[in-house]
Amino acid sequence: MKKTVLINASFLVEVEEIEVHKDFGMIDQVTNELCQDQTIQIGTNAVNVEWESCSTVVLDPGSMNCGLCSTCGRWTKDREKRDPLLQLCNGATFEGKLLCDDCLPEDHRWSF
Repeated sequence: MKKTVLINASFLVEVEEIEVHKDFGMIDQVTNELCQDQTIQIGTNAVNVEWESCSTVVLDPGSMNCGLCSTCGRWTKDREKRDPLLQLCNGATFEGKLLCDDCLPEDHRWSF
């Protein structure tokens, strides 16, 4: 018996602000390339991956629970605050700085 598994993958792309508002601009072109059916070779097995959906979000630390890690610059969210952007890695504010799960102290709840 087979089960269908939904795998979500998130990608970040940096574009000029003018691209955010363009129809069929860089964002749409990148999305079209990423969101296609594929056959992936895993060892000796060919696995068919069927495209299901795609969405984009322009990250805005001023209005969303997201920001750049103060140490490494990776996009992260603060899991201890409301409405975390779930597609980003876990993080938290520690000693007044937003840190990703890799940069948080090892004994922190959200450390990786």
